[in-house]
Amino acid sequence: MEEKFVRQLAAIVFTDIVGYTHLMHINEERALLLRSRHREILSAMHDKYGGEVIQLFGDGTLSIFHSSVKAVECAVEMQIEYKKDPEVPIRIGIHVGDISYDGKDAFGDGMNVAARIEPLCEPGGVYISERVFEDIRNHAWLQAIHVGDFQLKNISGDTPLYAISSKGMALPVVRNQTLPPGNIVQSRAPKPNTYLPDEIMADGKSKIVAAILAITLGMFGVHRLYLGKKFLGITYFAAFFFGLMIAIEESMPMILIALAILSLVDAILLAVMPQSEFDAKYNSGQPTAKKEKKIKKIFQNGKRNDPTQTRKSRGSLIIKDAFIAFRSGDYNLSKKYFEDALQYDYNDPQTHFMLSCCHSMAKDAKQAYFHLASAVDFGFQEFEEIYHNDALAWLRSQPDFETFVQNGYRQVAYLNTPEPDLLESKSYYDTTVLDRIADLGELLERGVITRQDFESQKKELLDR
Repeated sequence: MEEKFVRQLAAIVFTDIVGYTHLMHINEERALLLRSRHREILSAMHDKYGGEVIQLFGDGTLSIFHSSVKAVECAVEMQIEYKKDPEVPIRIGIHVGDISYDGKDAFGDGMNVAARIEPLCEPGGVYISERVFEDIRNHAWLQAIHVGDFQLKNISGDTPLYAISSKGMALPVVRNQTLPPGNIVQSRAPKPNTYLPDEIMADGKSKIVAAILAITLGMFGVHRLYLGKKFLGITYFAAFFFGLMIAIEESMPMILIALAILSLVDAILLAVMPQSEFDAKYNSGQPTAKKEKKIKKIFQNGKRNDPTQTRKSRGSLIIKDAFIAFRSGDYNLSKKYFEDALQYDYNDPQTHFMLSCCHSMAKDAKQAYFHLASAVDFGFQEFEEIYHNDALAWLRSQPDFETFVQNGYRQVAYLNTPEPDLLESKSYYDTTVLDRIADLGELLERGVITRQDFESQKKELLDR
């Protein structure tokens, strides 16, 4: 029976477990547990929001929704669930576009865009295209921030992307370094988000600054203006010019001398005033020390109460030993220490980078590429270090290194050369099947599906 593909507009959702390949490498049991949890939550949430799961690609998924609002709501709730123990580090990318769909399989340009948005997403976050943003911009609680315009592979022009900022979704960490060349390049970096709550930014006056202003510019009333006493500040300013006129015309500088004395007295009083009294008068009653604690808490993002910090601190001790061994030239011991450290924080980019260096010194290209790709995947941005670190000299000399770089710091998956009779049972003008095989090749190239998945699905298409 001939299949009937219907072209339709859909919200396309790609998800992926961050670091799954490496986790399989060091702890297969936990990797399978996280994958099972990933799919279980995804299935339950898609049932709730009316989404349809099209394909499962190892640690990734592809699904569609008839509503972009429902797609984003579902993605946000999924991320909330994924953050519960055991936490599953997930990236989610969403785009609205045309797809061809027969009730079972789907393909089209919209899928290609969504597939390229997802790798840019922060673990624990949701990234959306501009078309999705337009659909949710008036939503009751969904909010998003612009994270930059990106040049996506095989997508013409810059693609504006937005990160969902509601309900604790992960937001991008802005770095100054250049992003890697290859299939994904950021063309305009977003501005760092350095905003603080209004209650912290307001009334943050210092008595030391006020005292210095009183000594140096007190005759003009600047210290009073700084402390929010506008009327007194203007009065001081007017008195100064009035006194200056009298001093010039009548040779009586008494008003100026009086202002100077008043300013000096103000400076002394401010300097010796207890901090609590100063805060009560000029900082809305909130002590500066409390504000500093609040600011510190904001920038720590609650890490002081994060139980994972204990594990990471243990890993840090192992990393110190690893660096000592590395500097002494014992790369095998260093490699062992770095691998042990990954047990405590497997998504640490610096640890993966150093493991790549160790394997490069041992001339193990497969493992060196693997850990270098993992480092970049987890946020390593010191790309100049990749090109100048002596420990990676051997890896850089490999003939496929530049291809690895151009492929977005990922190992290239080459397709097998087809047999002469590969399409014998199909018309060479059956563009539907050929296009779908090409789409599978795209997914294989960017690592969304495995070679086994590719071969299996390709065979299924050709056998129909």
